Amino acid sequence: MGEVVGGRYELTESIGKGGMAQVWRARDLVISRDVAVKFLRSDFVNLQQLDTRERLAEHDVLRARFRREATLLRRLDHHGIPELYDQGSHQGMPYLVMRLVTGVTLHKFLAQYAPLPLTVAVAVAVQVADAMACAHTLPVVHRDLKPQNVMISDEGVIALLDFGIAKPLGIDVTQYTRHGSTLGSRGYQAPEQILEKEPTTRTDIYSFGCVCYELFAGRPPFVMDETRGLVEQHLKVDPLPPGLYAAGVPEELDDLMLRMLAKDPEQRPTVDEVLDVLSPLGPHPGDPEPQPRLRPDPTAPLRQPRDSPVERQSQAPAFPTAPDPYTDADGEWLNAHALEVLCAAAEREIHEGDPDDAVRHLAGLADRARAEWGSRRPLVRRIWELAAEGLRLAGDCGGAARFYQGIADDLIRGDGPQERADRAVLRLRVAECRLAFGEIEAAIGVVEVAGHVAAGLPMSLASQVEKVRREVDTDIAERLADPGAAQG
Repeated sequence: MGEVVGGRYELTESIGKGGMAQVWRARDLVISRDVAVKFLRSDFVNLQQLDTRERLAEHDVLRARFRREATLLRRLDHHGIPELYDQGSHQGMPYLVMRLVTGVTLHKFLAQYAPLPLTVAVAVAVQVADAMACAHTLPVVHRDLKPQNVMISDEGVIALLDFGIAKPLGIDVTQYTRHGSTLGSRGYQAPEQILEKEPTTRTDIYSFGCVCYELFAGRPPFVMDETRGLVEQHLKVDPLPPGLYAAGVPEELDDLMLRMLAKDPEQRPTVDEVLDVLSPLGPHPGDPEPQPRLRPDPTAPLRQPRDSPVERQSQAPAFPTAPDPYTDADGEWLNAHALEVLCAAAEREIHEGDPDDAVRHLAGLADRARAEWGSRRPLVRRIWELAAEGLRLAGDCGGAARFYQGIADDLIRGDGPQERADRAVLRLRVAECRLAFGEIEAAIGVVEVAGHVAAGLPMSLASQVEKVRREVDTDIAERLADPGAAQG
């Protein structure tokens, strides 16, 4: 203690130590605030079991993964994910400086208060899911969701910690895991993690399902018994509904938990679908404090007015609200001419292959345009199409998929040849975007259906569908040919 790191961070106490890292509370001497400083451990126990050459190689992997954690934290902008302030190296060991979250882990909270009242359990689950939604939109898979990596701050705000083994999804992502080295924590690993298969955002859903099961049932979905170990149960045994272990669990939560814990990733819901079920069951602004009182109280942020810092952020990309140039003189309604000019600017950005401000402004205005002008106005569809295409080219797969799906579901009228071709192309684009989330089997199904649609279309329309279908099919083939990207 008392050691100064990077010329400004004075270490005051060790507050956490895991397998690969150690976290210290520190005082930022420059701006007088407490921060968390995370060091990569040089005494990582697994390294001691390797020979010298393997130890050096593994240490390089750990350093690379540590650097990747810093990169991810810079991109993850959510109140439930501690932001990165600084990084560097001290005495040869890399470190990260992050926002300090004071409170208790969910693991300790459950040990003290379980079984939890339903609204308290939902309040925790909703806040964790909201942070997950931010990560999944990039898309990034956390890969180590467990109660020890969830912190409840003194104010009741949930923080999702430790992105040390998190991984961005994509075929060009560097692999940082040896074959035979299974990532995740025992009792919370999805079947595909145990089997060393490719992780997707649905992998996090399984781990989160295990956490939620503890929240609602007061116990894990599987426990050791005399006949079957935990691994075998996670691979082969279907869990019982949590309502069998705890009174007052609604049927919709029983159903949600079983879907989240499905062995097949494709059968699990997305994080947005999870939030759709959980949110109505949680506390609302103005609700009374739970009795008996909890310290900390995870319902507090959700019981505050809607302008409180904790709001659901997963419904739409966090783009700027409409600036004055795109509204009328009173700032009350959108200005159609200004939006047409913005569309032209977005088209130029897309044509030049560099989607930027115009595309982001359009994406931020798309929902408002549809609400004000309805779904039949051609300008609304043009805005949505440009937003979708621009976000796809910019790499925002989650945002692009939402717009493509919205066009296919709500902005296309009729069922003539042109409409069928348009829907096929849009659904192919959705599948292409979802590939970034590892949803390969679903994309294969969409490609097959698009082929059948194209076969029944006039040649000019069929060629439009076939062009996109071949692009997505090629993307699928590349991902299937690169299974090594599964671990990283």
